[in-house]
Amino acid sequence: MAKEGVWFRRLLFGLVWVVILLGLYLTSRYSYLLFHSLAELFSIIVACATFMLAWNSRRFLDNNYLLFIGIAFLFVAGLDLLHTLAYKGMAIFKGDNANLPTQLWIAARYLQSVSLLIAPLFLIVTLRPNRMFLSYTIVTSLLLGTIFYWQIFPDCYIEGVGLTPFKILSEYFIALILVGSIALLYRRRQYFDREVLRLLAWAIVCTISAELAFTNYVGVYDFSNLIGHILKIVSFYLIYKAIIETGLVRPYSVLFRNLKQSEETLRRYTQELQIRNEELDAYVHTVAHDLKTPLSNLTICSSMLLDDTSFRMNDDQREMLQDIKQTAFKMNSIIDELLLLAEVRQIEVKVEPLAMAVIVNEATKRLAHEIAAARAEIIIPNSWPIALGYAPWVEQVWVNYISNAIKYGGQPPRVELGSTIQTNGQIRFWIKDNGIGLSRETQPQLFTSFTQLGRVRVTGHGLGLSIVKRIVEKLNGQVGVESKGVSGHGSLFFFTLPRAT
Repeated sequence: MAKEGVWFRRLLFGLVWVVILLGLYLTSRYSYLLFHSLAELFSIIVACATFMLAWNSRRFLDNNYLLFIGIAFLFVAGLDLLHTLAYKGMAIFKGDNANLPTQLWIAARYLQSVSLLIAPLFLIVTLRPNRMFLSYTIVTSLLLGTIFYWQIFPDCYIEGVGLTPFKILSEYFIALILVGSIALLYRRRQYFDREVLRLLAWAIVCTISAELAFTNYVGVYDFSNLIGHILKIVSFYLIYKAIIETGLVRPYSVLFRNLKQSEETLRRYTQELQIRNEELDAYVHTVAHDLKTPLSNLTICSSMLLDDTSFRMNDDQREMLQDIKQTAFKMNSIIDELLLLAEVRQIEVKVEPLAMAVIVNEATKRLAHEIAAARAEIIIPNSWPIALGYAPWVEQVWVNYISNAIKYGGQPPRVELGSTIQTNGQIRFWIKDNGIGLSRETQPQLFTSFTQLGRVRVTGHGLGLSIVKRIVEKLNGQVGVESKGVSGHGSLFFFTLPRAT
């Protein structure tokens, strides 16, 4: 069954990518400028997010590979942004020809490939971030000066003729540099988790393939140019998987591992774990706030385009834009939960008697749309015993529990809330659903971060119950679940809080 689940997820993932690539192709047929802008903006966002992740975590990284890549990609993103704005048809720069964007493209690819080539050296060499940032500022400024000011950068595209020999040879030379970067990456493989190393290697392979595709077009809207940009999207997606997603989910155990660490070093890391966790909380808080603004802007822009009747789109393009909006909204939700986790760890709150009826009422109001959509029946008692806690956090506990009960309940869901006064000075608050239940093997993992419930209609991202556990334990309570794993019997989730005296 487990293998079938893995294959099903892989098949679903493959189908999603087929839909995305088909949507991109249809977008290019409608407007190549729109396709090109979307492709480049995706790589720019990933590059900037890589920089923010690396820069905000520079104080506790064990090696400097990620930091070096993050700084380099920030400047690559700057050149790619200029390339996007200068693309033929955008009519932003004077002349609006294809030579300028092609020059900017080659400059960006040289900067990216050389950076990937020398990045593995910083796994063992000390890196001074401010000096490296200044160095990239100088190098990038000189590259831009050769293009815009001195105008000595070789021509890369001639109207009516196509690519120049310099541009074609540059693409092959860049591909060779990237091959060298894979070789160096492999030599330093002991510093990486196997999955991260594989994703990075495939990202570089896709970049090489893209460069080769860019040697074979005459017009900047040609099919090989389209293929090259699609390969670039895949490459930056793999970089996202390897660095950004992995770095946020498992920054210590997966992103980079030094397998040659001595026992003494490992003992020292154990002693410093508490300090590092506090730094990680601050880091998550900083990165989350840095990501919220662009994600909010993405949500707003996509909503405006969807609501703009003058913006002509076919059904496939509208569906793709709707997916972008929903994805940005989901990522914002993840960030909000990460911020709440950091808040629970960092803030000390004053407990006080709780008006549980009011708290539960507010929780159901927040979930009104979800309750109505699922046609859920929520059964709430008329009175509650008085417990001690912090109202906003307890409200969030009820929101997470009720939301899960609706998601994994029957059709329609029937959700019952209640409480029991215990003899140990605690009050047990519980919520029971009418879903298919949970196996004994699944139950111990439920309150772990980034673990999803192993039941039907799985959605979310595995943080809800982890947040519940953190909150309740901070309020001197406990969490748990009771389930027979039998269809129709459902599951009972509970949490305890001290009883008010």
